[in-house]
Amino acid sequence: MSRAIKLFVLSMLACLLQTELSRYIRIFTVAPDFIIILLTLMTDEYGVFGGFVAGALMALFYDSTTGYAPAINLVVYTFIGYMAPFLRQNLNSAFRKFKHKRFLEFMIIVFSLTMIREIIYIGYLFLVGAEQGFSTIFRLFVCVIYSTALVVPIAILVDLHRSRVNRNRALREKESELKRSNAE
Repeated sequence: MSRAIKLFVLSMLACLLQTELSRYIRIFTVAPDFIIILLTLMTDEYGVFGGFVAGALMALFYDSTTGYAPAINLVVYTFIGYMAPFLRQNLNSAFRKFKHKRFLEFMIIVFSLTMIREIIYIGYLFLVGAEQGFSTIFRLFVCVIYSTALVVPIAILVDLHRSRVNRNRALREKESELKRSNAE
């Protein structure tokens, strides 16, 4: 599958997870931000440009499925897709001595970017005149902690899938090499 099609399909999957699955796993009526989690994991493979495009696609899909006007989510998720690889690169050099730094990096990135998104969301609510209070701040912390906690199991599942795909690819290459050597 080409990278563009894979990016498109993964963006749709992230939107589906955010709109459909998140309603069933809410804590205190707060859902985790699957878009940020999957966007952070996708930028590990696709880089800055892929993260930028995936962030824009995810925001457009999310806004079209929820009925929001494509404004704040488009800006925020595109920015997040653009910034996640830079944060990962800086954290990678800072944590080079850690053994399982990959998961720590993902947790810090998701924590930081979810915090930024929630602060922007609170600012947006303030600008439109919505009531702000303790519940808004509580929602911020629950969403940030919940999203940060979910990134590790999702990253483990992604790693297991990648290792299975790589193992199958290596087996196919060995088989084709054996067929070529037997044909000669």
